[in-house]
Amino acid sequence: MIKNYFKIAWRNLKASKFYSVVNISGLAVGLATGIMLLLWVQNECSYDTFNQQYKNIYQLNSHITLETKSLAWQGAPGPLAIMSKKIPGVISVLRLVSDNENPTLSDKVLSNIDQTKVFDNNNIIYAESNFLNFFNYKLLHGNRNAFLPNSYSVALTQSTAKKLFGTDDAIGKIVQFDKNNFTVTSVLQDFPHNSSLQYDAIFPVDYYARQFAAHGGNHGWKTIDEDVNDYSFRTFLLLNPNANTSTIETKLTHLFNAMKNGQTPTTFQLQNLGDLHLTGIDGDNSALQMVRIMALVAILILIIASINYVNLSTARALTRIKEISIKKIIGAKRRQLFLQFITETVLTFMFAIIIAIALIVLLKPLYDRITGEQLILSLSNFSMLKIWFFTLLGTILISSIYPAMLLSSFNPLGTVRDKSFLGINTSSFRKLLVVLQFVISFILLVGTIIMGKQMEYISNKDLGYDKNYVFTVSFPEEATKNADAIENELLLQKGILNVSFSSAGDITNVTEISGDIIWDGKKDNVPFMLWRVQADKNFIPTMKYQFIAGTNFTGTASDDNKYILNETAVKAMGLKPPYVGTKIGYGNADGEILGVVKDFNFKSLKDPVAPLIIRTSGLKNILYVRTTGAGAQSAIKAVESQYKKNANDAPFSYDFLDKTFESHYQSQQRTGTLFTTFAAIAIFISCLGLFGLATYTAQVKTKEIGIRKVLGASVGSVVQLISKDFLKLVIIATVIATPLAYWSMNKWLQDFAYRIDISWWMFASAGILVILIALFTVSFQAIKAAVANPIKSLRTE
Repeated sequence: MIKNYFKIAWRNLKASKFYSVVNISGLAVGLATGIMLLLWVQNECSYDTFNQQYKNIYQLNSHITLETKSLAWQGAPGPLAIMSKKIPGVISVLRLVSDNENPTLSDKVLSNIDQTKVFDNNNIIYAESNFLNFFNYKLLHGNRNAFLPNSYSVALTQSTAKKLFGTDDAIGKIVQFDKNNFTVTSVLQDFPHNSSLQYDAIFPVDYYARQFAAHGGNHGWKTIDEDVNDYSFRTFLLLNPNANTSTIETKLTHLFNAMKNGQTPTTFQLQNLGDLHLTGIDGDNSALQMVRIMALVAILILIIASINYVNLSTARALTRIKEISIKKIIGAKRRQLFLQFITETVLTFMFAIIIAIALIVLLKPLYDRITGEQLILSLSNFSMLKIWFFTLLGTILISSIYPAMLLSSFNPLGTVRDKSFLGINTSSFRKLLVVLQFVISFILLVGTIIMGKQMEYISNKDLGYDKNYVFTVSFPEEATKNADAIENELLLQKGILNVSFSSAGDITNVTEISGDIIWDGKKDNVPFMLWRVQADKNFIPTMKYQFIAGTNFTGTASDDNKYILNETAVKAMGLKPPYVGTKIGYGNADGEILGVVKDFNFKSLKDPVAPLIIRTSGLKNILYVRTTGAGAQSAIKAVESQYKKNANDAPFSYDFLDKTFESHYQSQQRTGTLFTTFAAIAIFISCLGLFGLATYTAQVKTKEIGIRKVLGASVGSVVQLISKDFLKLVIIATVIATPLAYWSMNKWLQDFAYRIDISWWMFASAGILVILIALFTVSFQAIKAAVANPIKSLRTE
């Protein structure tokens, strides 16, 4: 019986080649794009879930209460780890601290013992020895119970070990770092791509603690376990499954604020490990919302493809009246007919699946480039197989149930006699599906336009400085002793306009922050946090910042107690002009304001400009070089020469500031590209279905068109006859979709502190484009029918 069903299905597919091609093409493109998009969604949601205990692991975030708002911070003070161990429900505590957090430990150079292999820009972390008790990273060599057994041990990833020693079996080998020798005690498999933690080398927190104490600590606090003012420790808590997170947060908050006598009101919040990738520490869930939107887009594309199949199947039902009626008259039951039509759908899907698989394989390189992820096509990937199974099952059910029920429910006597069986309800349902298709397409198209304009706005926004033709080079700490000589020699080189040393590794995303500032009029027990940059006298002219008051640093010793603030800082401090000469204390040093610069963006454009202080004291090992388009190559060569002269064997590398700036918005740009791609695909699938319906309509109206032409109807009137109903549906879809598109994109733009205004022309242009595409799609077939020979049309039965 099943064999016969497939034979009949195959004959019907061959008999209607055009509609079979339209159906299979629409389903194949819909399945391919829907599945790829769902795989992207699944990958985004899978971050950190490979850790067996991820549901019980929480990151401790700090929320520092400022005068007007709360500042969310990923780190927590070191003593919180000690306090946490005493709270019921806490099984274990882990502290991580980045080498970027301490200027004395900011050298990222790793080498083997004879320094024949030296590598810079490594991602380095200091961790406690229970690191692998929290995270299930695969250990290739070493003992999990002796991960970092002493202060001079180190764990490397497989790639780092191979770079340094030519083999991943590096146990017992010596790594040079921070002018000390460390013994490799563990080699980890490279961190999974879906891990929020990504490191090249892991050193012990004990070593960090020793260096902290050796350099005098932080003001009055001599150890990391005492320093309540250093929020640089990324702290993870392993909790009992039934532990109350709110209770733990409250206890930690009370204990900490009691230790500080309420000087800096801070609340602590626990964030589950599985939420780190998609939810910000401040509760910002814009990334999570975008993943949900993309999941919805994938489902909608699959629905659009299914709608095409339903529409064409129901529209062409009239051509199958005799076949179904005769089968019913000779005894075929409704269940048998239902199974026959389900089989036709399954066979159609089998061809669509084969083409979809081919499309996915062909489009994989494009997918990897757009998303920045590697699409893993493996039969052993259970998550991928699950997505394939449920996607195919859901799409087949949506596509097959209604047409099969409709076609198997014909009244045989009425259909043979009247050659009709469908009333207004089926026609209205088909129109509703077409409207739904184009509502979805219109919303995606508007989203593409608005996202593109927002990204263009970000790229072209005046940041308050000139980021073009500026590149940065990170020098080892010992090389900064010759900073003045390096700058003077470089300024003599052709193609170099200005140079400066600063502490900011990336001036488009400053990370150093402090609350160690006092001034007359500062309210007691009200914290004031501001971002910090150390720089020499050339930094402001190199970056082309503008002064609104005061002057620049002089390059003399007197600069040590002089500070330059931005507009936002002096306003937030409540200072009044003239600002110059105002006494302030920063850290342990008393000084005064030397100048005030016009606000510039030194953080993401999702955030408004924050208070900033620039000072000269402190480590400044990042060289900023301003060059020209024509002189860029000679400038890079000149800097490389100075680097090799002063940095020994450390490898040379550089980054252009405009490229660094763009990298911060890579996620949004990729999302925009995904949106554009899938909007185009949704419109294509919708138009493919519209083309099929227009073709069928033209065939049904063959005699009517012939009669009209014989009676003198023009080609234009015939085209209008076929096109007007479809265009009405597209216009209705545009009207319905406009408020939905406005609401969704306005919500998306709220994540940006600096954003475009949504204008009427964005909706008008999207509507006109959709209508024109639909008109072109329908008119193609309408014109073909209109210019056909009417005699031939009337002769055809």
